Amino acid sequence: MMTMDSFRQGTSFLHRFDPRAKLFLLVPMFVCFFLPMPAWLLVPYAAAMMAVVALSLGVRDLLPPLKTIAPVLVLICILTPPFHRDGPEFLRIAGFPLLTLDGARETLVMLMRFLGITFGFFAVVRTISLDELVLSLRWFGLPYTACLVIIIALRTMPSLAGTWRNVLDAHRLRSGPGDGRRRRIVATYLPVLTSLLIEAVKGIPVLAMALESRGFGRRARRTSLAQLKKGPVFARDIAAAAGATLLLIAPVFFGI
Repeated sequence: MMTMDSFRQGTSFLHRFDPRAKLFLLVPMFVCFFLPMPAWLLVPYAAAMMAVVALSLGVRDLLPPLKTIAPVLVLICILTPPFHRDGPEFLRIAGFPLLTLDGARETLVMLMRFLGITFGFFAVVRTISLDELVLSLRWFGLPYTACLVIIIALRTMPSLAGTWRNVLDAHRLRSGPGDGRRRRIVATYLPVLTSLLIEAVKGIPVLAMALESRGFGRRARRTSLAQLKKGPVFARDIAAAAGATLLLIAPVFFGI
């Protein structure tokens, strides 16, 4: 149950960057994407996040987050333009302005916000191991119980997703390639959900042992084998994160 996570081992510049600095930089990045900035400024921001993922993880890692948010992006493109009808019209159907300059601008803003936040968060989570994440959150003052909730969620969700795919493939193999009967959705997925629930219940003892091995519920002083960076390396990374933060928020203060 707790053997899968989203961390990918690597030696890129983002992997070597201090995890505390990455988390520190993540907050102003999210804030910038929600500030009322013009669309032309959000485009390079989102492009920069995608470039960071491509340079640190590879171009192929651009596809998984895109596939995840693809339905949301499609809905934005369909639903946003009709509710913003100011400016010159580009498309009119049956007397109704379907696409205007204001609608295209708002659609672009929404798309860039979703893409930028998704790829920024993906870059950080993909390059921070769970041990480093817990130590970093503890360094920021987050309680250990809250850190455990985060680490369990980050490890359990990918594990359940993998179990879902395995169980679904097993049920498809049992039905056989020649089984072309159309069954209702409930009849199709109810056995899969039942099998997934059974696998989740079987993993409860493993989760309990994992929590016990991590000292959950004990009040003794907590120690850790893993250590975060100290000294000049940590100071350099924090300074770089502070400089990147100033670059992100500078357009807002200068009224761009």
